[in-house]
Amino acid sequence: MKIAIFYKKEKEDKELINSIKQEAEKHQIIIDNENPDVVISVGGDGTFLRAVHQYIDYLDKVVFIGVNNGSLGFFYDFFKEEVPELLSSLAKKELVVKEYPLLQGDVIFKNSQKRIYAVNEIRVECPFHTLISDVFINDEKLEVYRGNGLIVSTTLGSSAYNKSLGGALIDPDLFALELTEVAGIQNNVYRSLDSSLVIDGHKQITFTGSFKDSIVVYDYLNIPQDDELKEIKLHYSEKKVKIIYRQDHSYVQRIRKSFVL
Repeated sequence: MKIAIFYKKEKEDKELINSIKQEAEKHQIIIDNENPDVVISVGGDGTFLRAVHQYIDYLDKVVFIGVNNGSLGFFYDFFKEEVPELLSSLAKKELVVKEYPLLQGDVIFKNSQKRIYAVNEIRVECPFHTLISDVFINDEKLEVYRGNGLIVSTTLGSSAYNKSLGGALIDPDLFALELTEVAGIQNNVYRSLDSSLVIDGHKQITFTGSFKDSIVVYDYLNIPQDDELKEIKLHYSEKKVKIIYRQDHSYVQRIRKSFVL
């Protein structure tokens, strides 16, 4: 077995990194950051997202494990003091692997097109003036939205920026998408849904309209706005991220520890 250790260089925890390397050597696990079977992400959720995007062309070959070094992390089932247990369980194949589809965005400009993928969410926002967009579910028009932006999140991403906007938490075992508005305008002239909408994951959400000065963001990345944005088509991709959890992993307890206690 070959593993990669992924972490932010500016937040390197040398003691933790060395602990992983030492435990890997004990179990005859090879460190290979170029062609790993398993990627161990050390840090918080932001680091985990970066790890997935770093290896996004190899998702059919690699699985990801999160080791929390003290930050609040929703993708993490192991803490730094549990590294010996983690490497032992990994060597014995005593862990659980779950697969989650990535959100795919086909971003159409006047003169070009770009395909992007996200673990958590894809959003279009305008900080300078009102964003106006027709919103479609498959080919049916839902609304004309006016406001600061629109976000589509995966079930994994429902607990991230989506929740900060008042969106619902969705059990990751469900196959669903969530559409949430960012500061929508609500008055006697303009109306929009003004509520998060959870839909079947087989459907497509499309934004078309006036996107001048807007920015398209996917996870922590963004698309430079050097062409006129026309349309964004959002749906689940065939690409999947595989995440390793301990056998007694509980989504309910993760919610409780992250948002209740």
